[in-house]
Amino acid sequence: MSASGTTLHWIPQWIALFAGILVQPFFDNYRQTGEWSLDGFSGWCFFALIVAFMVFPSVYKNAFDPEKPVVVQVAPIFTAGMGWESLFEAAKKAAGG
Repeated sequence: MSASGTTLHWIPQWIALFAGILVQPFFDNYRQTGEWSLDGFSGWCFFALIVAFMVFPSVYKNAFDPEKPVVVQVAPIFTAGMGWESLFEAAKKAAGG
């Protein structure tokens, strides 16, 4: 909640994006090996935090509808986080990099 009492709808969107970025390499590793490994989790968590801030503007949905279930609204953003590499490249190009 903000000081005015309105809900900050960007927070669950950012969390979903961050979670998608965070789980992506571990999910890929599981698909390839059939085993869960959290090696390098803390370093990747810091990296995911930075990337989530960088690419958030490209996935932010201004029309976040409080009438719809939150899961329905954040699932596509989580999925976008799983494809963070393409979002990252788009953010770099938009920044002139």
